[in-house]
Parts: sequence; structure tokens; C-alpha cells
Amino acid sequence: MNISKQTVSCKVPGKLFFAGEYAVTKPEHLALITTIASDFEVNISASKQKSVLKTNVGLPDFEFSLTKIDFTKENPWNFALTALQKTLTASQECVSKISEQSLEICLEIQSQMGFGEQKKGYGSSASVVCGVVNAVNAYFDLQLSLEQRFELAAAAHFEVQGSGSMGDIAAIMYGGSVFYQNHSRIMPLEIPWATYVVQTGKAAKTAEKLEIELADEFYQKSNELVIEIATALDIQDFELFKEKLSQNQLLLLENIPAGYMTPKLALALNLINTYPEFAGKISGAGFGENVILFAQSEAPIKELQEKLENEAISLEKFTIAPKNN
Repeated sequence: MNISKQTVSCKVPGKLFFAGEYAVTKPEHLALITTIASDFEVNISASKQKSVLKTNVGLPDFEFSLTKIDFTKENPWNFALTALQKTLTASQECVSKISEQSLEICLEIQSQMGFGEQKKGYGSSASVVCGVVNAVNAYFDLQLSLEQRFELAAAAHFEVQGSGSMGDIAAIMYGGSVFYQNHSRIMPLEIPWATYVVQTGKAAKTAEKLEIELADEFYQKSNELVIEIATALDIQDFELFKEKLSQNQLLLLENIPAGYMTPKLALALNLINTYPEFAGKISGAGFGENVILFAQSEAPIKELQEKLENEAISLEKFTIAPKNN
């Protein structure tokens, strides 16, 4: 194990669910998730004194000792600290070297994903744990496999949040787009069309929304639609893809309580659906945030963008993050 003396930087994507987002909260059910390349970055460098966590999103710096990472559940850095702790203790050799050499680090998180009421809904907490696990693995040369890093990030996220399917962790850690069922069934997925995100500017706390009780019939139908949407992607049939994505959207509208589709989300979807070249879907838990848009042809995109901007809704093209190894 060779501990780096240089700064290690890890880029981390966000995520956007586009099918199965409520069903996957129940074990063994299915979801489709894509990543969104972002400027989220985790940097680690050596510190001569105490270890310190820093960020640009409004949290105060947090100092601690790497030999004894001590914090409360209420600590606003709990996702990063839990991921750091779990990753370091995955290697007893690393723990021993830290103690013998009195090593300390500066771990800095840079993000434009927003924080609190300004969150963009791209899975910032999942990006934190995945970024910390990957950066610590690289800095301390732990040589953990992708599967091991996923397991560590998932365990850290679940420990802090107390709920979740780990689908967001899977997408962010593996990169690209994924068909997700559980920790042992994460399959790569190719999206052959251009991807955009429509941002309404209203943040929503996903964890609170995912506690909604749903009937068994909902989960069965959601799984069927996820498989059909994935099939449409595989055979690159845009009309079938749009039809099944719309059915998935309708299933959610019929089963999720009032408020799932905000006026701005409804307006954005109605505008998108007037174009046969576009397919749109509320991404994630709804109640604000984003619509993901797939474009078979990008010719009318500027016209749509102008219409949305007139309603104070933004439309941005995004790049799907590369697959990791």
C-alpha cells in the first residue's frame, strides 16, 4: 500500500431516475437510472495538523483525528464521515499505517448541485458517499474493486439515511445508465437518444416522499413497465419507449398523493408531449425538481427551451457520465 503525497481528485456524477423510482424502494423491485455528468469533485491532500473536511456549499469546516473519527448522528458531515470511516476500516493495513505515521488529511468537496432548499435533485448525498469512497480508495491505494466500493458506499448511505434502495448509489458508482434491482443485479443500459433535464427550481426531500404506502398491484405494474422501457431502449424503438414511459408516468399519477405533479412539472410535461420527437418523465420522487427529457431529434429543442424559459423553467442538455471500472 503506497499512500499518496499528492492531491487526489475524483469527479462524481449525479443521477436521474426515469422509471421505477417508487417501486425500487421495496426490495427486489426494478428501476432505470442514468447518471448526469457534473462538476461535483472530491479532493484529498495531506494535512500537517488535524484532518479537516471542507466544502463550498455552506457547511462549516469540521476538524477531527483520522485515528479516531468521532461524530454524532446530527453532524451535517455525517454522510462523508461515515463513508470515510467505513472505507478506511476496510483495510487493516491502512488503519495501522495511519496510526503509525500519524497521518491526517484535508478532504474537500466542491459541488454545484445545490444544498438545502437549492438542491437540484441529482442525488447529492449519494454523490458524497461515492466520491469519498473512491477518493479514499485512490489516496490510500486500497485497491478496492468497484463492487467493494459500491458495497461500502451503499452501507454508509443506508446507515445515515436509514432508508433507500441504493439504486442511486449503484448508478453513481458504476456510471453510465443502469437497470437496477439489487446489489447483485446492476446491468449497464445504453440510451441512444440525446438527454436533457428540465429544472423547475423547487427542491423536494426525496426520503420523505418514498415512505408512501402503495398496493402490490402498483409494484407489479411498475416492474412490467421498467422491463418494457428497457426493451424499447435495447431495440432503439423511440415510439414504444415514449408510450411506455408515458404509461409509467400515468401509473405514478394514479397512485401517488396529490402534489406529486406540481403545476410547473405539469406545464413542462404538457409542453414536452406536444412534440413527437420528445419523451418526458418526472424524474425521481416528484413534488418538485426535475423532468428528464429524451430527444429522438433535437431540431425543435430551441423552440421548447424558449417556451419553458417564458415560464421560468430551465432546460439544459446533459452528458451521461462514463462507466467506471
